[in-house]
Amino acid sequence: MNYTLSLYHPGANIIFKKRGILTMFWAINLIFLLVLSIFYIFQIGALTQKIYLIKDCEKRLEKLSKENKILEINLSKLDSLNNIGNYLLNENFVKVNPNQVKYLQILESTVVTK
Repeated sequence: MNYTLSLYHPGANIIFKKRGILTMFWAINLIFLLVLSIFYIFQIGALTQKIYLIKDCEKRLEKLSKENKILEINLSKLDSLNNIGNYLLNENFVKVNPNQVKYLQILESTVVTK
């Protein structure tokens, strides 16, 4: 029998090709995972910002609703006839008799004169 030692193994080329494909596959998966992670982080940031804006708008809406209720109450207080009479008396308005009212008479032929 003739024993020879060789450095080249016929099956070794196939093994290295498989390892190269697997290495490339895992590298692509790792890059894809990193891209998805970065995209996820940006989405979480945008979502947090929108939640903050929604809460701020809800606070402003609640504040405006309270102000609106206060204004409605004030309007109903001012709109009553008793308060209008009291306001007129406090502002020194004088009650007029119908006999004291004098109307201007305009001639029918003239509306505007220079």
